Amino acid sequence: MAHRLRRLPRLLFHLLLLRPLLHLVFGLSVRGTENLPARGPFVLAANHNSHLDILMLCSALPLRLLGDIHVVAAHDYFARHKRLFAFLDWLFRPVWIDRETRGGDVLTRMREIVDAGESVIIFPEGTRGEAGVLGRFHTGVGRLMAKRPGTPLLPAFILGGERALPRETAMPLPVWQRVSIGPPQIVSGSAEDITLGLQESVAALGCSETAARHRRRTAKRPAFVVALLGIDGSGKSTISRLLAEYYSNQEITCLIGDELLLFSGGAPRRVQPLLKEKVRRWLSAQARDARSLARYKIPKISELLLRDALLGEARRWYGPDIVFMDGSPLLNMTAWSALYRDELMSQDFCARAMEILSGGGQPNDPLYGEFPELKAMKRLGLTRLHRPDAVIFLDVAPATSMKRILGRGEKMQVHENEEKLGRLREAYKLVVRALNDKPDLSAFVLDGEREQTAIRDEARSLIDRVRVDTGEEAT
Repeated sequence: MAHRLRRLPRLLFHLLLLRPLLHLVFGLSVRGTENLPARGPFVLAANHNSHLDILMLCSALPLRLLGDIHVVAAHDYFARHKRLFAFLDWLFRPVWIDRETRGGDVLTRMREIVDAGESVIIFPEGTRGEAGVLGRFHTGVGRLMAKRPGTPLLPAFILGGERALPRETAMPLPVWQRVSIGPPQIVSGSAEDITLGLQESVAALGCSETAARHRRRTAKRPAFVVALLGIDGSGKSTISRLLAEYYSNQEITCLIGDELLLFSGGAPRRVQPLLKEKVRRWLSAQARDARSLARYKIPKISELLLRDALLGEARRWYGPDIVFMDGSPLLNMTAWSALYRDELMSQDFCARAMEILSGGGQPNDPLYGEFPELKAMKRLGLTRLHRPDAVIFLDVAPATSMKRILGRGEKMQVHENEEKLGRLREAYKLVVRALNDKPDLSAFVLDGEREQTAIRDEARSLIDRVRVDTGEEAT
């Protein structure tokens, strides 16, 4: 009990401060946690390119294992900074090694840790290596394993540290980090053979990660994008999710809604967190809390711009076959103009606004004078919003929407009343008509007051038809 209480402050530091910070700044993702033993002892050995590596490895471990971890670290380097040394000594309980003498005490200490049922993290390269190059492993890890042959040895590969905080750099960059943990190995033989085998395993993990990264960057084709439109309470969030789940039985699907989700096999998959997504959700909360339309506008526009950027991020990193969007920034901004200048709303206005927001339009269009925000976005290069491949508008009467909104028991947003929702509904209909004047776009209006499964099935039929017509049918 006393032992657990002593490690509690360290675990709380990891849980409440270090892990959230690393996930937020570096988007840390972990693959292979299923390879970790339920408990120690074990030895985790990884490549080493950055001072961030130890933070990433420790954050990859579940808390049940983290309390019994010791890190092999360079005493001669960190002892030059007394406060940092004391902090690291408390946080990681290192096995300090002097890289010049490499005395036998380090091996003795590691064996004592393993014998006590605790675990060791070691970087067999000995120091931070050249970016992208796996250096020769020292035999210390092999000598340890040769003396403790029944202890699981786990290879790990860290990708991203060489770009986020390379050698001779003091300021880290918010570059994605990934930790890949390989299957545990029970090794035997000479120290040299064990070390060589471990180096090959870490190199293989690195090749696998690098290949996966390149695959993500060269998606076989752009994902087909379906936007679900509707006023609040129309059920578009629910229908979007039902469609994403359905199509994921045969393809990889992505849902960009209240949260960003990736599906395969009919179920959500764990995804690499995106910093933009966290910021977008915060902005969305600010918009929901706005007390007037004037205060609603800026956080909502910012949230929509980030939502549009997420579509590009999701395509790049997740490689989905089809993306379902709860709304469409391009179409939402166009329709929501009705809340601010209802007298301007027309099918022609919608067509011109969509043209400008998607990177086209006439340079002297009077809309720039009517909407200063549009002019500012154009000047900042923010009018390159994505056009969806298919659009489905769920048509629901404002009275029905209000009944659904009130049924949720949530705080009402500034635009959630029958009068404003009615204006939005008519604006969305104008958007759909403007879209259908485009030869390369398909937009549909569905009765949103029916059973959800009936709406989903009709939407599926329309989506399949559009995909066949455009040569994007499911593979």
